[in-house]
Amino acid sequence: MRIGVDIDGVLNNIAEWHFNYGMKFCLEEKIFKGFNPNDYFMEQEFYLTKEENVKFWHRYIFDLLCAIPVRPFASEVLHKLRKEGHTIVILTARDNQYLKNQYEGTIDFYVKEWLHKNNIEYDEIITGSVDKCEKCLSNHLDVMIEDKRTNIKKISEHIPVLCFDAPYNRDVHGENIKRVYTWYEIYQQFQKNKVEEIEVL
Repeated sequence: MRIGVDIDGVLNNIAEWHFNYGMKFCLEEKIFKGFNPNDYFMEQEFYLTKEENVKFWHRYIFDLLCAIPVRPFASEVLHKLRKEGHTIVILTARDNQYLKNQYEGTIDFYVKEWLHKNNIEYDEIITGSVDKCEKCLSNHLDVMIEDKRTNIKKISEHIPVLCFDAPYNRDVHGENIKRVYTWYEIYQQFQKNKVEEIEVL
């Protein structure tokens, strides 16, 4: 199978990272206005203004790009899946806008460096994938592992989606969507369905 794998929220725990770094930033800047874990974007989670949000990312962008921890067993499971003949396609919406033209290098460089540092094996990588559904179809993916609510809903109209659980996607249910909580649970899904399509609930 051709398996699409997202980075933020799937290979890493972006919700936990947002909470830790957002809380630190807001308290140090004395701008804490509350926290909403059900939103996906930092500015919505912490009720940041546009200027506050820019300041946050200017300060912490490289902590996200270079230092965020990988989820437990993600590397191990992807190695097993590739060894069993599956093709791993990293599909991320990260693009050069993250760097806001202030820094040297491209997003591809930082993505590949982080994947390499964390021993994440893959066969193909696609960055800047704003319309992930279109990328899933044009790259002939059989299943997508995703966490963002809008992507899950749109992609699941065409192929099965393994929805990696997060506070901001717990209202997402439907045909062709299977909620997962760990990387070994993901591995179990492919073990159950070596020939058949991914089991979805």
